[in-house]
Amino acid sequence: MRNLEKGFTLLEILIAMLIIAVGILGHAKMQVKSMDIGQRAGFAQIANLALLDLSQRIRVNPEAAFDSTNLNIGTPNKCSSTVPCSRDEFAKYEVKDWYDDLNAQLPLPQFSIATAGNLVTITLVWDAARTGVASGVCDLHSGNYQCGSLTVWLR
Repeated sequence: MRNLEKGFTLLEILIAMLIIAVGILGHAKMQVKSMDIGQRAGFAQIANLALLDLSQRIRVNPEAAFDSTNLNIGTPNKCSSTVPCSRDEFAKYEVKDWYDDLNAQLPLPQFSIATAGNLVTITLVWDAARTGVASGVCDLHSGNYQCGSLTVWLR
C-alpha cells in the first residue's frame, strides 16, 4: 500500500521559516545601515554649511584674532549699540554664536581655527556614530568621527 498523504512535513516548514527569517533580518540590517548613512550625510551637509558660514564671518572681519577652539571661546560680552566692543571681542562673540548654533545641530562638535599669515584653517570634527564621546581628532578608520576642514585665504 502506497502512502498518498499530501502536505508538508514539520521539517520542511521549519526550513522555510528559517530561510524567511534570514531574509527579513538581512533586510532589517540593510534598512538600519541605510538610515545611518543618510544621517551621516545630513551631518556632513550641516558641517559644510557651518564651515562656509564661519569662513564668511572671518572674511568680514579679517583683522580680528579668530584663533580659537571650542575649549577656549568662553562667554564673550555681547556686542550691541549700547555695549561697544573691539574687533577681537566681536570675533569671539561671532565664534561663540556660530558654535552655539552648530552645537544644536551636530553631535558633540569640536573645532579649531588656526591662522598662519593670510591663511585661516577651520577644522571641524563631530561624533558621527553618536557614541557620546567627543574627540578633537578625526578617526577615519574607525568610522566613529567625521570631520571637515576649510582653508580660507584673506587679503
